[in-house]
Amino acid sequence: MISIQKFSTLGIRKDKDSRRCTRGYIDTGKFCNYDCEFCYYKNQLDNRDSLEIVKKRIKYAKDYGLDSVDFCGGESSVEPNWFNFLDYAVECGFKSINTITNGSKFCDMEFLKKSVKHGLTEILFSLHGFNEESHDLITKRKGSFKKIIKAIENANELGLTVRINCTVSDTNHKGLTKDYPILMKRLKPLEINFIAVRYESDNSGYKKVEYKEIIDSIKLSIDLIKEDIKYINMRFVPFCFAKDYEKHVVNHYQHIYDIFDWNRGTYQQEVPIKNYTYNELLEHDYFEAEKTRINGYHKDITCKECKYFYICDGIDKHLAGQELIPVQGEKINDVNIFRKDF
Repeated sequence: MISIQKFSTLGIRKDKDSRRCTRGYIDTGKFCNYDCEFCYYKNQLDNRDSLEIVKKRIKYAKDYGLDSVDFCGGESSVEPNWFNFLDYAVECGFKSINTITNGSKFCDMEFLKKSVKHGLTEILFSLHGFNEESHDLITKRKGSFKKIIKAIENANELGLTVRINCTVSDTNHKGLTKDYPILMKRLKPLEINFIAVRYESDNSGYKKVEYKEIIDSIKLSIDLIKEDIKYINMRFVPFCFAKDYEKHVVNHYQHIYDIFDWNRGTYQQEVPIKNYTYNELLEHDYFEAEKTRINGYHKDITCKECKYFYICDGIDKHLAGQELIPVQGEKINDVNIFRKDF
């Protein structure tokens, strides 16, 4: 018998007209100088990858046809080969070069200036706390809040594109309704991603946080900053919890068209390199989204009654069992319907 999740992927309508993501994820190894409480790689933070391995990943992204890259660890900026990574990305012809960071190195303006000189154009900061106490608690590093705020200010001063990730859990969600919006209005990032804490790899045993515990805080924060921040996303949140906020929701099919994030289709670098047509690339993007939905997410029988049944991933499989409330209405099958002009 076909599973509910598999059945939900069969009814989608692919958006072949909107721009798909062409940004590559470049894993630089899991080594990190922080120990965030919800980290997916908490048992791998001493692991490093060689320069040659990382260069192969950069070359793969270029040969596949991607036009920008995201360096991600761990913390890529603390790697001894950090500037070599940047140099090789420039050599391969990438014009947009980003890194996801805790900001601990970029609070040093000279280090940031040197990184820009070597090709860095954009930074995605992991700012999870709404003040010093909350952020330092989450990262398990005293002084981390002051460092990341200084790093963001430095990046703004140099005119880099600044974006922010905020992983939301019961540790920080209440601060999203007051202090975090004030902070965002001051820092003025181009984009904010509110990410419901996920359970994968080394993080599968993290304390379980239900969507209903955090969703109202995210919504109120969006209401408070939407006039000041151009792009605001809620990542991996079920649509049934986000009624009236659908344009902000990014599940795995919507992720295909999220031009600031990375291309899921090349994440594992398992696709042979050849001259693909646009439709072939798009088909692979959808294949990877389907695989991730089926393997990592759960729908129960009541989801079949929901109008978002086809376009929604459901809930993290580790949270199966929490109450879901189907939203009545005509079924929506265009996965990108709410975000075509986003």
